[in-house]
Amino acid sequence: MRGNPHSRRGNPQSGAAGRMASAKRSLIAHDLSVRTRLVVLVAGLLIIAIVSVAATLGSQSRSAILSQAEADGNLIARVLAQAASVTNTVPVEIERAIGEQMVAEALLAAHMIDVAENSGLDKKVIDDKLMEIAARAGVDEIWGFDGAGHSRYSSVPEIDLEIAQGLSGNSELAQFRGLITGERFSVVGSTFKRALDGRYIKFAGVRGVNRPGAVLVGIEFSLIEGIVDRIGMRQMVRSLLDSGRLNAIWVFDHNMKAVAQGPRNDIQPTAEEQKAVEESVRVGRSQSWLAGSSMVVVTPIPGQDGGPIGATLLRLPTDGLDNLLQRMLVDGSIVAIVILALSIAAGSWFAHRLVQPLISIRQAAQAVERQDYERGQLANVESRRDEFGHLARVFENMARTVFARQEELDALVKDRTAQLIEKNEALEKVNKQISQDLDLAQRMQTAILPAAFPQSERFSGYAMMKAARQVGGDFYDYFMIDQRHLAVVIADVSGKGVPAAFFMAIARTVIQGISRESLAPGETMAKANDLVCRENPLELFVTVFYGILDIETGVLRYANAGHNCPYIVSHTGEVSALEGTGGTACGIMEGLPYEEAAITLAPGDALFMFTDGVTEAFDINEQEYGDARLATALANGEGAVIEDLAGRVVASVAAFVGAAPQSDDLTCLALRYHGNKKEVA
Repeated sequence: MRGNPHSRRGNPQSGAAGRMASAKRSLIAHDLSVRTRLVVLVAGLLIIAIVSVAATLGSQSRSAILSQAEADGNLIARVLAQAASVTNTVPVEIERAIGEQMVAEALLAAHMIDVAENSGLDKKVIDDKLMEIAARAGVDEIWGFDGAGHSRYSSVPEIDLEIAQGLSGNSELAQFRGLITGERFSVVGSTFKRALDGRYIKFAGVRGVNRPGAVLVGIEFSLIEGIVDRIGMRQMVRSLLDSGRLNAIWVFDHNMKAVAQGPRNDIQPTAEEQKAVEESVRVGRSQSWLAGSSMVVVTPIPGQDGGPIGATLLRLPTDGLDNLLQRMLVDGSIVAIVILALSIAAGSWFAHRLVQPLISIRQAAQAVERQDYERGQLANVESRRDEFGHLARVFENMARTVFARQEELDALVKDRTAQLIEKNEALEKVNKQISQDLDLAQRMQTAILPAAFPQSERFSGYAMMKAARQVGGDFYDYFMIDQRHLAVVIADVSGKGVPAAFFMAIARTVIQGISRESLAPGETMAKANDLVCRENPLELFVTVFYGILDIETGVLRYANAGHNCPYIVSHTGEVSALEGTGGTACGIMEGLPYEEAAITLAPGDALFMFTDGVTEAFDINEQEYGDARLATALANGEGAVIEDLAGRVVASVAAFVGAAPQSDDLTCLALRYHGNKKEVA
């Protein structure tokens, strides 16, 4: 018997329907309880906060306003202190920059004088040119001095100056003695009041180009004070007072002398302010305090070494602080009441919507973190039509994407790791090949250079080269042109590395080939320069010293193409530099002439040729080896075996450089003339 189906739906409170309704009422009661607790908590915290703020707002607001006023005062004081510091450092920086420019102008003038002397121009023509250059270049004076320190050329020929060689003499130019002696390349002198005409003058100079002497450039140096006044502290004090944010300003130096003040000179600091300023100058401490209707701020002025060199004293007005405080209290109370009302209303509405969705999303995030998230875990939240529902749907898609990307990323990392290993192996092979090629280039370059001096009882020689890199741009050469004439060459190519090495090979081949055609060094260098210029795609250049020794008479004829002048070590032990010929480096321009000179070597005399890798070697303190140390290393070398003479210089350079890296290729060639006597060693 099936019975009446409608009879089983007649009691709405019975069975499953009754249990679902009861569960729903229980859930609503639970939601209301959580929402109520949240609203009460928010309201209670806000009330406590408002009462606390109302109780402390007066003192805290006033303290905050005063602190801000104090901070503003300290900022203004620091700006003034910086202006004072700039006022002290600007003249130094300006003088340094002008000094560097003057050195460059002196170097140009030195080269101009050298070219004019080589061209045979007389003194009056050169003086006229110096006057024209001084007028156009914006300098006041240009002086050219000879090796004895006497003025030889000048843009003001009616005046004579002298650079004293000893401690006596003209002390105003004594600071430039190092240029005359060759110990210094350039000197920037200090500004001084010249006794001759009472002008404040500053000189800078360089040593002579190809002969002892010096060239000085001078300018009148009274313009700094005007620059400092336009950009310095007084202008800033006037601007700050005009802004109306300050009542008074004083700026003191280290002697407590007011170097700037305002608004009037008759207003003086109080005793308390004077004491604070003295303490600030002494210990470098800032101070600030309220004094009536003003905020007083005292700040030290730092010097270049960080210590105080003065202090600033400011008085800032505090008018309007009470009105500002009252407005802040009223506005704060209104805002607090509005926030309280809105917070209670918003908390009541959002409480029940925030709790459960956030818990569900948090649990889902934890599941993703554990990597056990299951699809559909947020189905109850996804069905919502608000932001939480959207967030749940986004989170669901994100979780799927994260797991898919994780798998893709793992595969990609594995693939990229394999590719990286393969690339590293290929790179190691390439680096190994490059290293092998450079080693081969080094061996080839070594093979190009001659291995042993020609054997003769009339002379002995030794040469060596140490490249700064695996291959270098220096080279040397020696060969017999005929039975009577020995050619010696030393050169330095601009740049380093493989390009310089290739250019070195070209230059050496050209010079050796042309030297067979003539016994005139100047003519040989002129032809070599023309050929090198034509075979110079990298636009490099090479400095060369080329000499031809007549082994019968000891006459050495030579030409110098911009290279370091060799040294002569006489058989009596004296060391002197060989006179230059004023030539230009090869490879710069075709058609250049090259002068030559000659010197007769006595039996026992030695010629030491070198590249700038010797004299321009630097130690870890960036100090240069220099010509003076080279001359010292060669001193008393008249009886040394020629290999020992060169080794003495190399050892001296190595001891000077120490742990510093080699800065340039180091090459030297030593030749001793024996005459008719056989070499003992």
